[in-house]
Amino acid sequence: MSRAWTRSTWVLCGLIVVAVVSTRWCRINLSPSVPYGLYRLVAVREPLAHGTLVVLPVPASVQAWWSPWVPLLKPVAAIAGEAVCVADGTLGVKGVSYGPVLTHHHGQPLPHLDDCMVVPPGGVFVASQTPRSLDSRYFGVVPVATLIAQAVPIVTW
Repeated sequence: MSRAWTRSTWVLCGLIVVAVVSTRWCRINLSPSVPYGLYRLVAVREPLAHGTLVVLPVPASVQAWWSPWVPLLKPVAAIAGEAVCVADGTLGVKGVSYGPVLTHHHGQPLPHLDDCMVVPPGGVFVASQTPRSLDSRYFGVVPVATLIAQAVPIVTW
């Protein structure tokens, strides 16, 4: 007996492929904060540069908005010694606007940066210019020692 595959069957197969392929060696990104695609994961190499893509565990302070089981993939926006500022509700790093800093999401208050700070030694500030990106503007500086990996694009779209 032959059956046509339903949409839910295709979705299930796709999720299984993502689970198998997204291992500690590679990752499929389906979040808009960096280009969609397949990334090779490598050990974190210091010093980190602006734009380096890093994988980090989801900070406890934002786990209500993102699953703790899916690490974040974000670009480095600021490194140790650099200032990060929020002015008029907009995040700015080295004269570049990273967009608005939201204070609420679906009626719930979001933790957020609301002033200027300097990234301390041993830390990085990760941020994307994509609107509504869940990044350091909501959870602060990330210690380099907690980064899981660097992500190197293989195929993006």
